Amino acid sequence: MQKLLNQRVADSAKPKAKPYQIHDVAVPGLMLRIQPTGTKTWKLIQNRKPRTLGRSPVMTYSMAAEKALAILRGEDPDAAPEQEEAPEVMTFGRYLTKHYWPFLEANHSKPEESLSRLKRFGFDDKPLEEIRLADVETWRTKSQTAGKAPSTINRRTNALKASLQRAVDWDLLPDNPLARLKPLKVDRRPVVRYLSPEEDKRLQDALRDRDTLRREKRKSANTWRAERNQEQMPEFGEYTDNLTPMILLALNTGLRRGELWKLRWGDVDLKQKILTVHGKGAKSKQTRHIPLNATALHVLKAHRGDVAPMPPNPVFGQHEFKKAFAAILKAAKIENFRFHDTRHTFASRLVMAGVPLNTVRELLGHSSLEMTLIYAHLAPDNLRNAVELLS
Repeated sequence: MQKLLNQRVADSAKPKAKPYQIHDVAVPGLMLRIQPTGTKTWKLIQNRKPRTLGRSPVMTYSMAAEKALAILRGEDPDAAPEQEEAPEVMTFGRYLTKHYWPFLEANHSKPEESLSRLKRFGFDDKPLEEIRLADVETWRTKSQTAGKAPSTINRRTNALKASLQRAVDWDLLPDNPLARLKPLKVDRRPVVRYLSPEEDKRLQDALRDRDTLRREKRKSANTWRAERNQEQMPEFGEYTDNLTPMILLALNTGLRRGELWKLRWGDVDLKQKILTVHGKGAKSKQTRHIPLNATALHVLKAHRGDVAPMPPNPVFGQHEFKKAFAAILKAAKIENFRFHDTRHTFASRLVMAGVPLNTVRELLGHSSLEMTLIYAHLAPDNLRNAVELLS
């Protein structure tokens, strides 16, 4: 039933055989429920859900009405006070994901590799402001004990130091904990691995034999298909895949693997005999132009084929060729040689031919002459002439 409730009405309500309620016409949803036992309870119905406010007469009508109106206004007196959310701790892992990864994507040629290098420190769950120089020194000592080369350790700690400096620049960190970290001493003039003339000949013979064998297999397969009226596979040209032209071009231009992957036909000018490596895809972020010698020019023309004009697609595209490269080295009986050593071979030949180191630096895209000085010992005549002055 509905009534204009007040304390007198509440006190005079009598129990019945079954529970019943009296709805207040003044306060929406407020009602008094009377049990057969005589217990009287103030309730508020909100969104079709009853909520107990208190018992009468301990809670008077005025108290029940005041509480009901407060709840209806959104000022629930029984609600626990809202606690301010504690600010999320900026861990190193969260910093990498939220802030540093977008920077790597926009500015680094190999962002995934750079991120992976930072993950190796195991600092993901460590608050950014709790990273200490001692933590990195401990990591560095363990890496040395595990046999990691000083140059490798320096490369990784430099990456961490740079990432933390960005955090300082972005006001996420008061100062760089690695500011006082000194790099490990490394041999500035290591022995570089490059192909001897004999090894170079064996490598080129092995590449030629590989392409010849693949052409013969393709020809045999097409003969088999022709006998069965099946569609013929395209005939191979001088090169049967990317391996031979990539190796030959690397040996004659000094391009890094990543630069070869990103090279597009639009970067190649066969008429002017020049190849452009754009700064965005270069390690030094500097654009450089590399003249093409006769071998490099022939490789690109043969690899392109009769397509005219220059296609817009990559010259090689990104793909792994570790197994094929290892197999060709085995066939050529060449040991302890990485693909990056094709770059050393290019530079070493230039220095041994008397090309000035600064010119070699420009061709390689080194940011400083110091990086090119590892090839200085390959110009023995210059050193010998200097020593002869003492005679």
